[in-house]
Amino acid sequence: MNRKQFLVSLAVLVVLAAAGAAVVFSDRSAWNTVETRTGQKIVPGLKIADVAEIAIKDSSGELHLVRGADGWKVRERADFPADTARIGELLLKLAELKAVQSEALPAGERARLDLLDPKEKGAAGAGVALELKDGKGAVLGRLLLGKQIFRSAEVASLGSGRAEASGRYVLAGDDAATMLAVAEPFAQVESKPDPWLVKELIRVDVAKSIASTGKDGRRRWTVSRKSDGADWTFADSKSKPDLQKATDLSSSLGWIDLVDVVPDPAKVDTGLAHGVAVKAETFDGITYTLHIGNAAGPNYYVSFQVDGGPAKQRVAPKGEKAEDKAKNDKAFDDRRKKLAEQVEREKRLSRWTYLVAKGTIDPLLRDRAQLLPEKKKAAKKV
Repeated sequence: MNRKQFLVSLAVLVVLAAAGAAVVFSDRSAWNTVETRTGQKIVPGLKIADVAEIAIKDSSGELHLVRGADGWKVRERADFPADTARIGELLLKLAELKAVQSEALPAGERARLDLLDPKEKGAAGAGVALELKDGKGAVLGRLLLGKQIFRSAEVASLGSGRAEASGRYVLAGDDAATMLAVAEPFAQVESKPDPWLVKELIRVDVAKSIASTGKDGRRRWTVSRKSDGADWTFADSKSKPDLQKATDLSSSLGWIDLVDVVPDPAKVDTGLAHGVAVKAETFDGITYTLHIGNAAGPNYYVSFQVDGGPAKQRVAPKGEKAEDKAKNDKAFDDRRKKLAEQVEREKRLSRWTYLVAKGTIDPLLRDRAQLLPEKKKAAKKV
């Protein structure tokens, strides 16, 4: 190689090296720009007290949780009270959420990570859009939740052999070019309304009598007892219902939870206008009337009303000792306050129509013959 060829080759190498350095510098500069998101909060400056609306949208639907003067409501369920604990847990996670990884995200990779905007129902590759707004409608934060990130190790304690979600891919704000990973799977964030509802409906505490009226308006049966813990008897005779079946009646009424709220009862055939009615009176002076309509899959349409309230004063029994009176009066006042709050809450809930699981309602639909003890079969003669 002569001197001229050597100089030309050297010049080419210098140009290639400079070009390579420029590419490396460019890539590293871009990488550093994205990497600065790591360790930073996903929704910076978020104040939980400022959040007045949470909108969740995915490929199956849309949900709005709205905070009013009397608490959080589910708009898609006729403004029924929302589960405040569930909402509080979500907002706390969002306020403290930080990126544990950040990378540039090519547009072609968004579908693979379920980071497409869920504009159409059933769209493949769509994520879950989560938006927070204040009382004036201003957006406080916006996230798009993509695929969950799973641990590679199996969950040995469960013995299921399935991986456990430990995080999620996320797009924050309007930045669709930066994929963030967070150490929170957000498994409970979904647009279905029923998981966000307060499930507790009524608690009939210490029933004194329970009566059932059929769809034809005729009394089916009435059972009553003289005191808490006494045996139940039929009102029209001295016969007694089966002990377990009578216990099932009071147990069902003592713990009624909803499955879902019917947002517009006029649009469905609830059957409540000509359904079975179950009326329960308690020893505390509270009356519950439960209306049971048509079946809807594994549930029944149900509505109810609550009347009366706990007694304001305690009637002391004869011979009560003075040292016991103060203690008994305090116990009465504490119970009365708790019951009054419960009844006030239940009366507010009586304006909605519900779906309640058949397992809760079925014992209340038994007729009189089904409440009787089963006859013992005669022993076969050998």
